[in-house]
Amino acid sequence: MKRFALTALVAAALCTPLAAAAQAAESFEVEALQKIAPCLAQGAPPDWLRLYMIVELDKPGDATGGVRYLATREATPDQPEAFVPCDIRMPALTLLAMREHQAPERRRWTGARVVLLRDGSFSLGYDFPQ
Repeated sequence: MKRFALTALVAAALCTPLAAAAQAAESFEVEALQKIAPCLAQGAPPDWLRLYMIVELDKPGDATGGVRYLATREATPDQPEAFVPCDIRMPALTLLAMREHQAPERRRWTGARVVLLRDGSFSLGYDFPQ
């Protein structure tokens, strides 16, 4: 997992902008996650451990698709539950817009998973068609 430095993580369930560590993702991915993370945290339950955003597209390059937002809690870390971020469209649209900065072969993803941990670490993974 890559790391973020969080300047403050919960003040009424909000997180502040994130700064990337040296070995971080591409700068455009970090910028997208800096926009997405506060919105996810705002809608998350107060005792969250992990936040997930899962984007699924029918085919590469689609402008729309499905998105799910899930959170795990301290008391039930193995039972993800749905939650509503500050805006149900913005995080997914931000991730979709980020594709324009990816290399052509990397833009062909049909699935993307963002995982944020309470300590500020994150992962960003993609699924590609066979």
